[in-house]
Amino acid sequence: MHTALDVFWETVRDWYNGMVGLAFMNFMWLALSLTVILLPPATAGIYVVTHSIAHGLGAHFSDFWQGMRRYAWASYRWALLNIAAVVVFAVGFRFYGAIGGVLGGVIQVLFVTAGALWLAMQFYTWPLLIEQQEKRLGLALKNALFLTLANPLFTFVLVGATALTLVLSLLTMLPVAVFFTTFASLLGSRAVVERLTTYGKLPSATAKGEQS
Repeated sequence: MHTALDVFWETVRDWYNGMVGLAFMNFMWLALSLTVILLPPATAGIYVVTHSIAHGLGAHFSDFWQGMRRYAWASYRWALLNIAAVVVFAVGFRFYGAIGGVLGGVIQVLFVTAGALWLAMQFYTWPLLIEQQEKRLGLALKNALFLTLANPLFTFVLVGATALTLVLSLLTMLPVAVFFTTFASLLGSRAVVERLTTYGKLPSATAKGEQS
């Protein structure tokens, strides 16, 4: 839990330090998302920007547009998969709810659990896809599943913090249009960098300093 909270506060610091650029990109994401058709590529563009920040390279507007172009097809596949998942979970939950009884209730619980797991995986999917050498969505989803199952408390704390941030933003009238998407994606990107560094898949800050 302590590590997850460290990641959260580091994300708060990074967003604060780059708030002007990130707020503007968040607004651009919202404007593009209103077209619906550009929502997936715009989301990919935001994650490319926050991936750069998580690696200490700063935020660049060019990364946003390049990310939209590079990951356009992957983003549409990702969106279709999520739509299909929502339909499956919703239909399955309603169908077995109509059956009733103990068996129906148990299967409903399984659908809710699977839905929660799928949602948690999305927290890691884009950061992993961008980090991978092989830019395959299926591989990113598989790695996101493993990362979620291997770090249940870490994931629960950060996903919960993301949900709480959204609620507080709405309650305090903080403009979600210029804050939430970039913050949530930066949190996911930082979480992936921290976990991969912990597992030895990325060099630590100390190792980087020694190499330089």
